[in-house]
Amino acid sequence: MGNVVAGQALTGPMNKQAHFAIADLSHYIPESRFSVRDGVAHLRRQGMTITEAQIEAFQRDYGFMQAPFETELSVEEMIAAACTPLLDRNSLPIQVLMFVNGGNWGLQHNVFKALLHKYEQLRGADIYSIGKQTCASFHMALRMATHLFDASRDEGAILIVSVDKLSVNSHKLTEFYLCGDSASACLLTPYGAGHKTYEVFNQDGYVYDQSNAEGVALFNTTFFLGIRGAIQSILKQAKLSLDDVKLIVGSNVSLKAWETVAYLLRAPLEKFYVKTREVGHLPSSDIQYNLAQAIAEGALKQGDYYITINVGYGGFMGCALHQY
Repeated sequence: MGNVVAGQALTGPMNKQAHFAIADLSHYIPESRFSVRDGVAHLRRQGMTITEAQIEAFQRDYGFMQAPFETELSVEEMIAAACTPLLDRNSLPIQVLMFVNGGNWGLQHNVFKALLHKYEQLRGADIYSIGKQTCASFHMALRMATHLFDASRDEGAILIVSVDKLSVNSHKLTEFYLCGDSASACLLTPYGAGHKTYEVFNQDGYVYDQSNAEGVALFNTTFFLGIRGAIQSILKQAKLSLDDVKLIVGSNVSLKAWETVAYLLRAPLEKFYVKTREVGHLPSSDIQYNLAQAIAEGALKQGDYYITINVGYGGFMGCALHQY
């Protein structure tokens, strides 16, 4: 994933050291697919009226077509499928394991039991469960990693593991999203080869439950303003301009939202890299999956600056600046 060293100071626009490096990425995407029309059929059976015009508008304006749907593996097995390639490639001791999840899987039982038994580098790792910032929780994990590495450069590696398995069909298709199942693993190191991470920005939400109808309506109509503000804030922290950034790797929310953000920032739409049409919204793994795809497709070259950003339901925001 590149050979840029996290501990080296920048010689470009920012004369500062990176907090850490993204050393490796791996993911598991189920082969089965759940389409928009599958979701509509389920909702119609529940008594909802959805017209063909509404389906066509959802697909055209939001860009959602299909999403991965796990039919066989358990949550533990999905996690193992995502982590095994990465752990086979890397033998660094893992000091901290951060579990990012849309459900409360980590609170029910130890979903890492099989991996802990198989991989010696995981034994002794402290495990934290992160999910309160909804779909922006991955960046909260990056924020926590920033503080841990800043406190001690000898803490060893941090592994961020994310999983979503939506067992209820009605949760897959909502008014604004088509959500999919997935699992991912992201390895962070204080030094060594990888993507240098310089700034991490998080914003707390303002809607915590569906009963706040006014807050929900405000979020649904203005969250793209929050995305613009987060990008502007992290560029200001880094003393960079948007022209210095090659890509903005975003979460797979509606394409219409990213068109709006591009317009507000006066940026070309091509600067925004998402995979909404291909996999739908992967609540906990959008960024990790999209970043891996951007690298595989050659959309990022060594030395490029890029931003990762996702927005969680209720106004939670996460954003980070990296260099490949």
